[in-house]
Amino acid sequence: MSSPYPPLPYSGQHAAPHLDPGVAGLDAPRPAPRRRLFGRGITEGEPTPSPADLAAWTQYLATPVPSPRRVGVIALKGGVGKTTLSVLLASTLARHRADPVLLFDTDTTFGSLALRTGVPLQASAHELAVAGDPGRFDVLAGALARSADGAWVLPSGRDPEQSAALTEDVYVQAMNAVFRHFAVMVTDCGAGLATPLMRRVVSGCHSLVLATSPSVDGLLAAHNVLRWLRASGYEALADRSIVAVTNVPAGGAAVDVAEARHRFAGQAGDFLTVPADRHLATGSQLRLEALEPRTRAAAVRLATSALGAALATP
Repeated sequence: MSSPYPPLPYSGQHAAPHLDPGVAGLDAPRPAPRRRLFGRGITEGEPTPSPADLAAWTQYLATPVPSPRRVGVIALKGGVGKTTLSVLLASTLARHRADPVLLFDTDTTFGSLALRTGVPLQASAHELAVAGDPGRFDVLAGALARSADGAWVLPSGRDPEQSAALTEDVYVQAMNAVFRHFAVMVTDCGAGLATPLMRRVVSGCHSLVLATSPSVDGLLAAHNVLRWLRASGYEALADRSIVAVTNVPAGGAAVDVAEARHRFAGQAGDFLTVPADRHLATGSQLRLEALEPRTRAAAVRLATSALGAALATP
């Protein structure tokens, strides 16, 4: 989809490589091939999806998984819609799958996950880490809250203090308690990537969603996440990462999103946008039926891409 806006601005001044739009390839046009996402026929730069596209994506979301799949949603910056994307993704998957989907919060800042899902804070990762795997899903389900859209929710803590105390060890023990009971797990990751907790979370993901704003600094942050992944031994995971630009106005963003899409073509598995939506902007409980049709379509597109990437690895 073309854009009437100019390319991302670049001053031409020298900057550190990780802060330089030129190094990131965000400063000048460069042709990029159109690719198919994970062999599923979803191409870059598509206009509004047709009913046939949506039907195919919806059908794909019900695909059986050979083993539990984990999708991480990350961001280097706050306020770019990371938790909103996590809830949107988990809710969409839960709506279209017969098997259970878990939304696991590993953010240690006690964010807005409970508010956005509209669920009470029941057992947290700490309680499940202590209790362990109960052996039966119905027993586990009794300790978890479930959103109106069908996603099961596991918070990092029931209060700010408990959330801040989430460690790598607690995460591993909680994961051992829930892992085998959920076909798909969406993890709302905390800020940053270099902590032991976040390294553990990322290393266990089959695909990643990189949340970013439609701005130069937001896109550069997403580029730096991909750069860090490749420098840290996660090249394959970078290839299975989806850059999701959130809150894109109907009339177009202040930066050339179409050009940015081309720039990320060789660095990430997919690049897509989530339009600005009045319901998402309220910051309250997210309900799929309250979204505008184009936002629901973007959510299905995102879920299909994230699941396809997760299934691209054994």
